[in-house]
Amino acid sequence: MTLPPLLSIADIKSRLELLFPDGSVEERNWFIRDMAARTVYVLLYGGMIEGTGRCLRPSHIYFFTKEQAARTSEDERNTWLTRSKAPGFRPEGTRWYADTTREPIRDETLRFGLVGVGAVGKLPGFAVTSSTPTYYLKKDFAAVFDTNLDEGDVQSAIAAWQGKHLTTAAKARMSLLAAGKVKSKDEVLVNCPDGTVAKLSAGPSSVTSKAVIEEFSARFLKNPALLWLSESGEKVRYQDEKIAKAFGLDIDQSKVLPDIIMVDLGESGDTTHLIFIEVVSSDGAMSLMRRDALLEYVRKSGFPESQVLFGTAFNDRANPGYTKCVKSLAWGTFVWFRSEPDCLMWLHDEPFVLTNNQPKHEMAGASETSAIS
Repeated sequence: MTLPPLLSIADIKSRLELLFPDGSVEERNWFIRDMAARTVYVLLYGGMIEGTGRCLRPSHIYFFTKEQAARTSEDERNTWLTRSKAPGFRPEGTRWYADTTREPIRDETLRFGLVGVGAVGKLPGFAVTSSTPTYYLKKDFAAVFDTNLDEGDVQSAIAAWQGKHLTTAAKARMSLLAAGKVKSKDEVLVNCPDGTVAKLSAGPSSVTSKAVIEEFSARFLKNPALLWLSESGEKVRYQDEKIAKAFGLDIDQSKVLPDIIMVDLGESGDTTHLIFIEVVSSDGAMSLMRRDALLEYVRKSGFPESQVLFGTAFNDRANPGYTKCVKSLAWGTFVWFRSEPDCLMWLHDEPFVLTNNQPKHEMAGASETSAIS
């Protein structure tokens, strides 16, 4: 029984990272972590590929051992494949995983992960908890891990698979994220609402800041103005002192200030709003402590608290910065993602009637089509 040549687990992981770049899937870590690479390795190890009649069950992975992974001859792999069908079989050596990893392998890596995007198939008619081997690699996905591919062929195989299996929304997110890639020596030019151009140092936070000022404001604010723009290292890149003084704000670099302060200028003072936004690449979201410190700053200016909004901008929902910071985001603030610019996440801190479809919060002076309401 011929089996496919094997890539190392490290090489499989590298190709998974290329297959599933930022923005391609919502739980990217499920697809690129060691557990996913080892799952693909075992599927290839046993030749469990579409059309072969050979299939995998989750226990194949969590019973697998370091010593078994090193036995890569055709005979050794076929012996494992035959013996693994026997009840109670355990390969000799140090196991990769404990029994408690059964559900993450079955649900995150396979069921809602690789099966969900068409990389792995599953035999129909079997319960999720069935001990029968039911999972197999789809042919076109297995082809990406062909050991005979050179670098160019790998890229072509990956692009072909992505074009067939990733959703339109996923491709759009990937495109938006890719558009933000800049060389380290480049500057990020930000087109401010007043027609001036601010320059930020290259980097992911700068790309997100640019998107907040140019895209977020156009979608969610009726008449935006930029008061403050800074970046890491406390470098002030834009400051409108005239408007700030009109609001009674003493903008001082030494004070507790966010990355961006915007204004939505209404027709009167009652319809004008201040928006404080933190831009996060890895840390520094709008936490409760941060929001309260900014509120105290606003109180000293005399500006109405009810007309102040707080938010955090991230690159993408799958970005590690978001998954790290989500637990510390303050209630009563919003979250915006550069990769999905038309959408806004609101952390409601007041009751509302769920079936109304229109919770009572509304972003500053936003139009009916773009408001978070």
